[in-house]
Amino acid sequence: NGTYKVGDVISIQVNFSEAVTVTGTPQLTLETGATDQPVSYASGTGTSTLTFTYTVQAGDTTADLDYFSTSALALNGSTLRDAAGNNAILTLPSPGAANSLGNNKTIVIDGVAPTVTSVTASTANGTYRVGDVVYIQVNFSEAVTVTGTPQLTLETGGTDRAINYTSGTGSSTLTFTYTVQAGDTTADLDYLSTSALALSGGAIRDAASNNAILTLPSPGAANSLGSNKAIVIDGVAPGVTSINRVGSATTNAISVDYTVTFSESVTGVNAGDFTLISAGASGSIAAVSGSGSTYTVTVSGITGDGTLRLDLNNVGTGIADVAGNAITSGYTSGQTYAI
Repeated sequence: NGTYKVGDVISIQVNFSEAVTVTGTPQLTLETGATDQPVSYASGTGTSTLTFTYTVQAGDTTADLDYFSTSALALNGSTLRDAAGNNAILTLPSPGAANSLGNNKTIVIDGVAPTVTSVTASTANGTYRVGDVVYIQVNFSEAVTVTGTPQLTLETGGTDRAINYTSGTGSSTLTFTYTVQAGDTTADLDYLSTSALALSGGAIRDAASNNAILTLPSPGAANSLGSNKAIVIDGVAPGVTSINRVGSATTNAISVDYTVTFSESVTGVNAGDFTLISAGASGSIAAVSGSGSTYTVTVSGITGDGTLRLDLNNVGTGIADVAGNAITSGYTSGQTYAI
């Protein structure tokens, strides 16, 4: 008695009232779900017990294995006779009744492997930055047991991320944990391909030990992560792309402007984020205006002869993009005014 999976072999005995001799290969048809399975005679000629061998096939399923009907034992072109040459009467006990296979044994057949039904995330829709954690769930058609650490590979821009299984064994939902890394970026988080779920030396099996089929829905299609959720990943820190003069390179003005252009929209830009680099001339940062990715910095009170350059400080600026990624480096390659 017990539960048997694809590839398992079950030996079934048909007992007669006396010894019989077999020629050829009689068959016994089992009731195994959507497709009934005729199984072949294997041994026992010259005795009162004939053995039939059943190998569980993919798709077979029953809560209590039995044959199909009272006429499930068929000669299949062979003969079954006693020593006097009398043909055996092949009528079986009614399925489930006394002396039937189903009544005498409790054999469960589970030849249906678990499959992935959908991928989603318990993390809310939104934009996530470096260090944020996203919890992704892979849902199966039945409860599965996990050993080892399977991985799910996400499509996250330039470098795809293989993230680890973290919980869910014994249930139909497995959770994988993704921590956003510097450089990750995608407008709609999804896995890499239909084969993005990998065992990585582990195992995913149902209660009967059938190995799960790991094929995922196509990325972006129904039941995929990208279809079920709207998770934006922004793991790219902003930076300054240029600091340019507004006006002539040579001037005797007492006030000049610089245009500061960032790689993306940022907030938190103020006068304290900049340093004026002077040689001979001098002045002070008076004002900062603008929004998005473009800001204007005004330097006033200019005196003397020489040069002025505006730099973005390397640390402590408080400038960040919409996702909250802080700028990670300064800028010292801006254009210079000759005063």
